[in-house]
Amino acid sequence: MKRTLGRMTFATLVCSSVLFASAMTGAFAAPKAAWTDNSVPSLKQTYKDYFDSIGIACEYKPWNRNFGELQSAAVREGLARHAHSVTMGNDFKPDTIFGITWGQTKAQIAGEKFTASNGKTIEVPVLNGFARMDQILQACKDSGLLMRGHVLTWHSQTPEAFFAKGYDPKIKGDKITNLVDKETMTARHEWYIKTVLEHVAEWEKANNGGKHIIWAWDVVNEAAADDAQRTYTGSGQNYLRGQTKDKDKAPKDGGSRWYQIYGDDEFIVNAFRFANAYAPQDVVLCYNDYNEYMDYNGGFKTSAILYLADKVRSAPAVQVAGKSVKPRIDVIGMQSHVGETFPNITGYERALKRFLDAGFDVHITEFDIAAKSAESAAKLYGDYFAMLKNYGRKYQGANKVTNVTLWGISNQESWIAQNGKQYPLLFDREGTSYYPNGSFEAVISAAK
Repeated sequence: MKRTLGRMTFATLVCSSVLFASAMTGAFAAPKAAWTDNSVPSLKQTYKDYFDSIGIACEYKPWNRNFGELQSAAVREGLARHAHSVTMGNDFKPDTIFGITWGQTKAQIAGEKFTASNGKTIEVPVLNGFARMDQILQACKDSGLLMRGHVLTWHSQTPEAFFAKGYDPKIKGDKITNLVDKETMTARHEWYIKTVLEHVAEWEKANNGGKHIIWAWDVVNEAAADDAQRTYTGSGQNYLRGQTKDKDKAPKDGGSRWYQIYGDDEFIVNAFRFANAYAPQDVVLCYNDYNEYMDYNGGFKTSAILYLADKVRSAPAVQVAGKSVKPRIDVIGMQSHVGETFPNITGYERALKRFLDAGFDVHITEFDIAAKSAESAAKLYGDYFAMLKNYGRKYQGANKVTNVTLWGISNQESWIAQNGKQYPLLFDREGTSYYPNGSFEAVISAAK
């Protein structure tokens, strides 16, 4: 459904004040309109003059429910009405794509070899997640939805086997005692990115006429340290995850196996170089991080992200798959898990402008709000979207906010909802139906 509703409000079929008041208190009062009802403005149509795309994160079939999100045709109808694209919350992360059996640590060897661009020949593991990936791509195609791919390189939700000799990790305390060397890991890294990107391209060619379902990828996620130092000169360049207080820790405690193998940012540059070599040139490549507006209180993460992104952008070309390839980074992803007081609008806007002024477009990749009341959530949503739209298409700067993605559909499924104690998202779910709440109305009003 692609109907432009313009300035239409809920009053067309329902009393907006009744719906707004009921949503603000977390209760529902009849009459109410579901998110697919014609009386409810389309989020993506409301913001079509401000952002290139609106996104909503979802799961294919959440483990804790007996009905799916993207798996459900009814839910896909709502997603397609309000968003151009989706981001899979977990289904495209490395651990899901590896698909190692629950309770196992060793990856199955495929019986194949791969010779990387650095000359290293490696055995490769089996990737068991492609069947589910294909189902998700088909669900997007069926509903006319595009996707931001999330994520290729991450310290978390990546099998420990990927970093270990023989894909069989020996773990003592927080450490893997049989980590591979850098050359082997670089070969594995190239193989993984190549294999995933080529699988997607082959699916798109066979099933979608070569047109992209995945139009952007988070190439590297959360590689900057929360407690990054202000300056990065000499040997004390403490700005990477796993380089500061989290050194040698397990990923679940904030450590990074990537850093433990490399000891520097080489793997990040490699990731963007491999992505540029194997992704279509019109697919957007993104660096994504949280607390991206934190440049005070003892940590200088905004500065660290900018430093890292500039190192990637300025790195030289090397031979990848027989051709000279530079790393390509197109976008900074601001996850934007904001609270009632942190970082506040001023602090957020300051960081956003720094990314834009440094010559990067920005994606708001995972927006939600940790608000303790529906009233507070609605006000904050209105304030943030009123600010963000100023940096969209109508912004006079060379770089802009081109995508805004919400991290989930409903308050009931949000990772920060705390069993109804917080109000992070724009919709509420009753049974298998979704309804716009006060935060949704505030976001629609902010566009006017």
